[in-house]
Amino acid sequence: MKAQQSLISHIDTEQSVRQRTELFERLIFPNRNLVYKICMRFTSRWQDVEENYNECLANLYRYVHTYDPGKNLANWIFICCKRLIYDLDRRRAAFKTSDDLDPEHIISHHAEDTDRMSGNCMGLDNYRELYSDDILRALDRLNPIYREALLLQQAGYKLEEIMEITHRNGTLRTSNIETVKSRLFLAKLKMRQMIDRDGNSRNE
Repeated sequence: MKAQQSLISHIDTEQSVRQRTELFERLIFPNRNLVYKICMRFTSRWQDVEENYNECLANLYRYVHTYDPGKNLANWIFICCKRLIYDLDRRRAAFKTSDDLDPEHIISHHAEDTDRMSGNCMGLDNYRELYSDDILRALDRLNPIYREALLLQQAGYKLEEIMEITHRNGTLRTSNIETVKSRLFLAKLKMRQMIDRDGNSRNE
């Protein structure tokens, strides 16, 4: 009986992830520039704009199923992002962090001795030595250009540096930072679909 209930719960979770993903790709992702503009407008420190942008997209993905189609979508996005940005800024001011369901936290958490490594010790040539099997399987299922961007960010590179490296590697045709942002976001979105907050595969 417990096994049956567990299976039903797993199916419900998978269905929920698929539904949220479909809604997000249809409603939110086309409006990502609006999200970025909101972050630019309300983030108190420019250094936190990129982080707030990613947090807002993740939060919109998490709650996109609560959107009422009868209401203005842009207004809903504006309200959700503005509230979250104020909350994030307030938590930073109190020296707190939030990593709920953040693949960056999951990956870093499962890396060996991550807190003792300098920013660029991890790279595309040695990341397999640092992560669990479940995380490696999820990374292997990513589009290579998404995986490259995510691993470079995990290695400590900034957006501009990732743009330069991928352009130099030939995986980014033009030096467009918006493309890098999109690749990072999609990589994190796919990782959320494949692994849970503890870094375990959702397929098992």
